[in-house]
Amino acid sequence: MKPYKGRYWAYSKDNMREFAKEGRLIHTESGMPEYKRYLDEMPGMPLQDMWNDIDPINSQAKERLGYPTQKPLNLLERIIVSSSKPDDIVLDAYCGCGTTIDAAQKLKRKWIGIDITYQSIAVILKRLEDTYGKKILEGIKLNGIPKDVKSATALANRKDDRLRKEFEKWAVLTYTNNRAIINEKKGADAGIDGTAFFKVGKNDNAKIIFQVKSGGVKRSDIATLRGDMAKANAELGVLITLEEPTKPMISDAKAAGVYKHPEMGKTYDRIIIVTVREILEDGARLEIPMSLEVLKAAEKEIQETQLTLL
Repeated sequence: MKPYKGRYWAYSKDNMREFAKEGRLIHTESGMPEYKRYLDEMPGMPLQDMWNDIDPINSQAKERLGYPTQKPLNLLERIIVSSSKPDDIVLDAYCGCGTTIDAAQKLKRKWIGIDITYQSIAVILKRLEDTYGKKILEGIKLNGIPKDVKSATALANRKDDRLRKEFEKWAVLTYTNNRAIINEKKGADAGIDGTAFFKVGKNDNAKIIFQVKSGGVKRSDIATLRGDMAKANAELGVLITLEEPTKPMISDAKAAGVYKHPEMGKTYDRIIIVTVREILEDGARLEIPMSLEVLKAAEKEIQETQLTLL
């Protein structure tokens, strides 16, 4: 390239030669030389007290989960980078939908997340699985959730109604591998505890409803479930029970018939009875492929209430 003619530099020839040896000169298409600078040599602009350069999560944001208090991942990444180093421990005592945990995992920090609702735990597990793959779940240690029938019974029999409802959430979300929508609007022990959807065509979904019983299960519970299925226009109904079902219950459930999946060609009992013991000891899980994910499919249905730790 021919030397650029005209005045273009305020340095001596010796300095220019030194810059050239160091690879500091860039020649543009016109031949005009420019001095190469590296980012770590520039003073830059100090981070200000007002962080208004991170956009909030709007209705069109890709990372949106539908969780009411969700924060942008970039915000938590900035906080973690500015206050910790890799392998440090990050604690979020009210971890919600897990944005802090996601950021900590991405930035190679160890982390501890605490939340009182199992639904939050389910959202976080699904979020981590979607982002980092199923293998990450093998290294996560969960405390405070039922590990056996005894601990499940203790959770179901808690005096605090809010905590007792966590048993229902745990049962539904565990059985569906965190792919159900919890019904927060129902009252007392009646009604639908959860809903899930499965694909039956290219653009169609069918509904499954869930009811959880912690005690006193009887034959009439099957009739109630069948009635709720009809009202909700659900193809399948699942009764999760802490107690073992009676023979008349099993017989009435079988009498509800079967559902034949139009694409898979498989048949499923229209009413499925599963016990907590089967979930915990046998690893019983809903085998039908789901089409909609927890929370993301429920933005209009779910009403999350943030609870405080006790």
